[in-house]
Amino acid sequence: MPFSSPRAKLALFALTSGLAAAPALSAPLSLSELSPGDLQITEYLANPAIVSDSANEYFELFNRRDEAIDLDGLVVRDDGSNQFVVTGLVIPARGFRVFSNGDGSGLGLVPDYQYGGSMALTNSSDEILLFGPGDVLLQALSYDDGDAFGAGVANELLFGDRDSGESFGPQAGSDYQAAVASLAEGNFGSPGRPGTTVFDASVVPLPPAAWLFGAALAALSALRRRCSLPR
Repeated sequence: MPFSSPRAKLALFALTSGLAAAPALSAPLSLSELSPGDLQITEYLANPAIVSDSANEYFELFNRRDEAIDLDGLVVRDDGSNQFVVTGLVIPARGFRVFSNGDGSGLGLVPDYQYGGSMALTNSSDEILLFGPGDVLLQALSYDDGDAFGAGVANELLFGDRDSGESFGPQAGSDYQAAVASLAEGNFGSPGRPGTTVFDASVVPLPPAAWLFGAALAALSALRRRCSLPR
């Protein structure tokens, strides 16, 4: 029988057990479809304690949209000469992505993107600026003290669902507070998680049912093609 294999049965079950009502997966938004404030810099650690700055600095982006965003081509820079361009990375709807200059092993984290020596978060004053196509500024963070709460304490945005395309770190404003979740070596932060940041709506990844529905359709299509081949 053409649909008697375990894989076919699983696909048919997914389609007939209510998952067929799941919404179709849409393509991620492009950077040109974004408005300032759609991406927020929700956390940054410029001066990790004990471990080296050169491999453990990080910052975190949050996607406020209800759709995934393709970050390919996003320009990240400061007001000086530091700059890198993101390639091959999608940020999920209402989700996070963590960027680091190293592998983050000193803090016990696994970053989603490593930019190496292209950019450094100084311990004094600095900026993190996000630009889309046409040099459109999507988000700007400025701070006057990279470790205002002490070495090893990350800065976490107070409110994640803001329409603003600009935020200010400690000493330059009051948009950030001290992280309280523990990281390795006595550091504090919550990279890839809400932490102390308050959100207006749930921070929820794409429901597994939607992914299973898509996988089921792909499996059925492959099985039909296989069954149509001459024996």
